[in-house]
Amino acid sequence: MRFLSIYLENWRNFTRVDVLLQQRMFLVGPNASGKSNFLDAFRFLRDLVNVGGGLEKAVADRGGVSRLRSLAARRHPGIVIDVQIGENDEISWRYRIGIVQDNNSRPFLKRRKSLEIRQTSP
Repeated sequence: MRFLSIYLENWRNFTRVDVLLQQRMFLVGPNASGKSNFLDAFRFLRDLVNVGGGLEKAVADRGGVSRLRSLAARRHPGIVIDVQIGENDEISWRYRIGIVQDNNSRPFLKRRKSLEIRQTSP
């Protein structure tokens, strides 16, 4: 299984990114263009499921929700990460989370959806 696509909304310096991922991809661009921030979305997902990890730790390790959220996210302050996972370009799983912060600056999930997609054989 591998990541087939990733959608990011208000993640670091991206207001909205929707990328179909191939078997092999290369990230190129000038300094400070978002290459590391893009890859950090995958590390963030890993940190969510690590033993001793979880949402609060993954967010705290990155400096809090205000450091994760895009500076351009004024009207819609929530962060969204949506990934599709599968094999041979057939989607098996979709995982989507929405992150916001409460009045005490603590992160919480606004929405979470994990969906197993069953493929039908022809």
